[in-house]
Amino acid sequence: MTVHITNLYGFSYKSTAQIAQNQVAKIACDQLGFKELGIYHYDWSQESSTHLQARFDGIIASVAMGDTVIFQSPSWNTIDWDIKFIDHLSIYQINKVIFIHDVVPLMFPTNRYLLPKFIDYYNRADVIIAPTKAMVSFLQKHGLKVDKIVLQEVWDHVSNVELYPLKRENKKIINFAGDPEKFTFVNNWNYSDVSLHVFSDKKTWSDDKNAKPMGWQPDPILLSDLRNSGGFGLLWSDNSYWSQYMTMNVSYKLSTYLAAGIPVIINSQTPARDLIVRKRLGIIADSLDEAVIKVKKITDTEYANMIDNIDSVARLIREGYFTKKLLIDAILKLQYE
Repeated sequence: MTVHITNLYGFSYKSTAQIAQNQVAKIACDQLGFKELGIYHYDWSQESSTHLQARFDGIIASVAMGDTVIFQSPSWNTIDWDIKFIDHLSIYQINKVIFIHDVVPLMFPTNRYLLPKFIDYYNRADVIIAPTKAMVSFLQKHGLKVDKIVLQEVWDHVSNVELYPLKRENKKIINFAGDPEKFTFVNNWNYSDVSLHVFSDKKTWSDDKNAKPMGWQPDPILLSDLRNSGGFGLLWSDNSYWSQYMTMNVSYKLSTYLAAGIPVIINSQTPARDLIVRKRLGIIADSLDEAVIKVKKITDTEYANMIDNIDSVARLIREGYFTKKLLIDAILKLQYE
């Protein structure tokens, strides 16, 4: 049995969506022997049905009867494209696994009307890889019928960069990787005794804020800079719709901080809360005021203990172990259970 996995191309090299799919496909192909099905992101609105079918035939040229295909979802070519693509493969009697990275209707309120189409697409799968139990519960309430489900719960952040075991210091710094136009709390950082380091190519806040622009950094430099800065990595949003989505989805950003070897700050509704508490990997806070107070109170000994806890988890994240286990579990769920 050959296992294939889709992989996204054509997005910006800065796109987390493409980075995540590329990483999963690389782990699957290099370490588990899967075969890649490359999918290009493009404007297909003017593409004729004949040309679209020919494109699909090119993508699936290596697929044979009875193979397994893991669809990394979404392809970002619209849900209609995804449905047409998975249906095009039906004649091969393939086993279908849909790996849900993002649910577009839950990310943007203007796309909420598309939710029934996404549910219809997911129901074409034999196995679903879903981010969290909360996401599964939500999808089931809206019509998901697939019984075989594997939970992801943790992203990997693979890196070949040697992160030397330097001592990370208990600096009163909070690091945040994100667009300040989207995460607007950055522009109102009014904490004079805890500095915010913002990893973005945009600066939208006034100079009187205690926020330092760090620029957008390619991955190896980002991990090194986060590690060298010390302090904490922040997962946060002040947008109510996005905040609700964060209670159901798995954050790639969270794994970036952990891969860099620094403790994290999350709120109590974040799905990773139990992991962070159980493994003592950071701080739980339900407001930025609370987060800043806790950062200021952390002792050097407490911080050093968190660093020791993180280092063991970080090695697994940087070497792709969570993704390998997840993909193997999905195949076992499909073929064995």
